[in-house]
Amino acid sequence: MYENSRVQITDMIALLEEEKSDWWVKHFKRALSAFDSCDYLNCANIIMSGSGGMGSLNDLVLGQTTNAKGEFCWKPNVDELNKKYMHLLGELYAFSKSVQKATNKPIKRD
Repeated sequence: MYENSRVQITDMIALLEEEKSDWWVKHFKRALSAFDSCDYLNCANIIMSGSGGMGSLNDLVLGQTTNAKGEFCWKPNVDELNKKYMHLLGELYAFSKSVQKATNKPIKRD
């Protein structure tokens, strides 16, 4: 299970890098660093700290851009991008909750 989670974190980082979502890239790189240090609870805490409230991971919508005139528009693959994002986010939330249950400690939110 944990190896899958590492792949999902790196996939999330790659997806967010493509979208130039620098804040969230840093967030998941911190989670990856904790994961690679075998500090799974801290990794879970970092992931979960991005949920809830305005501007959270749950509010993020990928595929937004501007055209040559500077007007807002959607990228052609917006649905696919957001389905992939929501799938990864759901998997990472499930990982985080399983770590919480295994350690019998509540996950802290910032």
